Amino acid sequence: MNITMTQSQVTPQSLADAPTPQVDLERKQQMKIAWKSYRGEFADPLKLDSDGLNDNVISNRCAPIVDKGVSFLFGQPIKIEATDETSTDSTVVQDYLDGFWGDDDDKMTLLSLSGINGGVCGEVFMKLIPAQGEMKYSRMVNMDPMLVRMVTPPDDCNTVLAYIIEYPGPNDTQCKQIIARVDPDGQAEVAGAYDLDDSWTITNYVKKSAVFGGISNKWQQDGEPEEWPYPFPPLFANQNLPNPNEPWGMPDLSSDLIRQNNVLNFIQSNTSRILKYYAHPTTWAKGVGDGNQIDRAPGGLVILKSMDAEMGNLEMSSDLSSSLSFAGTIRSDMDEQSRVPAVALGRQAELPRGNISGIALQLMFQPLIEKTTIKQRLYGRLIREISRAALVIAGLIPIEQYEDYKIDIHWPPLLPSDNLQAAQAAQVLQGLGVSQSTILASLGLDADDEMQKKQAEDARQLTAWSKGQGMPPPMPAQPQPGQPNPQPSDVIQPGQQGQGVNE
Repeated sequence: MNITMTQSQVTPQSLADAPTPQVDLERKQQMKIAWKSYRGEFADPLKLDSDGLNDNVISNRCAPIVDKGVSFLFGQPIKIEATDETSTDSTVVQDYLDGFWGDDDDKMTLLSLSGINGGVCGEVFMKLIPAQGEMKYSRMVNMDPMLVRMVTPPDDCNTVLAYIIEYPGPNDTQCKQIIARVDPDGQAEVAGAYDLDDSWTITNYVKKSAVFGGISNKWQQDGEPEEWPYPFPPLFANQNLPNPNEPWGMPDLSSDLIRQNNVLNFIQSNTSRILKYYAHPTTWAKGVGDGNQIDRAPGGLVILKSMDAEMGNLEMSSDLSSSLSFAGTIRSDMDEQSRVPAVALGRQAELPRGNISGIALQLMFQPLIEKTTIKQRLYGRLIREISRAALVIAGLIPIEQYEDYKIDIHWPPLLPSDNLQAAQAAQVLQGLGVSQSTILASLGLDADDEMQKKQAEDARQLTAWSKGQGMPPPMPAQPQPGQPNPQPSDVIQPGQQGQGVNE
């Protein structure tokens, strides 16, 4: 469930005065628990003994689940490419897009932070701030999902009518920003998320906890509303994992996974306490008189004075295999439920031995691959939407092309490959007539980058050869059946050394 209102009910002031729905309060509480679990802030399962020693064992299984999911999704650089063939200034558009996202380090760090937010909270929010002053590019802000609420129609959870951002301000104040849709023709629910005649307003409110300085404990408007003259809002969102009939997505850290982690901590802590008291043998004696006569030092001697005297050691009769097995079962259940197999986390007992085929490797990682593929579609949509919005704001594409302008995302391979096998497969594909771009993409390489590098290398080699240094550039490859022969001008003949080359 989520806060739902009709378009006529959505006004900034009405949203400011409305109380926070119970479902949003519960969601915020669950996110607090999830963040504590991600950071390993689990409560001690057992109370401390009188000796003051803490024998609780805390194993954080939640952080690896989120971090490994983010690593598979955003661990390697992705390429964001403007590929709309109708654009006359494609180079200018691509240059702006590259500058907007920054270099690979900045781009992948921002996306990784958004992936962590999604894995813990279930939803990602990215705010777009237009360039101001001497800024060249718009700025993206990775929003804390705990601060954001969404307002949707009662019969359409995919159309957001307003975003509410609430956070603590200075001097014991509360701040609230409401980003509300303005729908002149009332067709937002018919047109979908983006109706070209729609726009948005950004209104700020402030509230103090008590009457002070002329401000009451009610929400008061702070400044004039700001008009956002675009059909898309300045806040972009995407689900971490699909969650039907809800605007909020599913997190990687669901409530049941967190409870299982608490159970695992109890099992391990209980085992630790049993070992604390019973792992070492306790010597006992009967009928030996004064207990001080027993010398327990290494090499010590004990004399039994009575025929009825006895001595022995009190030892554990079990190796706690059942407890350890149960802990292993909990770990396995968490792996299955989170779709992050133990082999992906590097657990030594689960790592395969010997040469593993590509098919076997895919089967071992299949749950995580399937999960990451779903995330690529959800996070990819946000990347494309915010990229197009930045291009619209920069005036590089018209607003009419916003929904249709093509932005391609090149994702790297999810699994490592055997270079020799991959090269052999590439040769087979080339023999079948598969395009060079497709072959290079299957190897995790970018066709455009490789072409530019190869051209630069050939040019340097040709220049050096013209000066009598090094070997000539390689001859063109023989054409495949059905392909035209290379033109004579394309082949460097002997004796042409130095001709047509600028020295």
